[in-house]
Amino acid sequence: MADNGGNFVKGFLVGGFIGAAIGILFAPKPGRDVRESLKDESEELYDKARVELNKLKEELDNLRDKVSETLEKGKSAFRSEEEISKEEREFEEELKGTEEEKTEKKAKKSKTAKSEK
Repeated sequence: MADNGGNFVKGFLVGGFIGAAIGILFAPKPGRDVRESLKDESEELYDKARVELNKLKEELDNLRDKVSETLEKGKSAFRSEEEISKEEREFEEELKGTEEEKTEKKAKKSKTAKSEK
C-alpha cells in the first residue's frame, strides 16, 4: 500500500512539474507574469504534495499499529499454546503415573494372591 502511495506522489510531482513547464513554454505572457504564475503554481504543487505526504504518513502509522496489534495477538496465542502444551504434558505424566501405580498394585495383589495359595 505504501509503495503504491509513494509511486502516486512521485507521479503527481513529476506530472505537476511537466504541466507547469509546458504551461510556461506555451503561455503568451510577459516574464514577470510568468515568474509570478510559476511561483504560485509551485507553491500550490508544494502544498498538494505536503497534503499527500501527510496522508501517506497517517496510512503508514495505521499500518504500523495494525502490524503491532497482530504481532501481539500472535505472541499471546503462542504463549497460550505453550501453556496448554505444558498443562497437557503434566496431565499426561499424571495419567502415566496413575497407570503405573495401578499396574504396580495389581502386580502386588497378584503376588500376594499367589503366595497365599
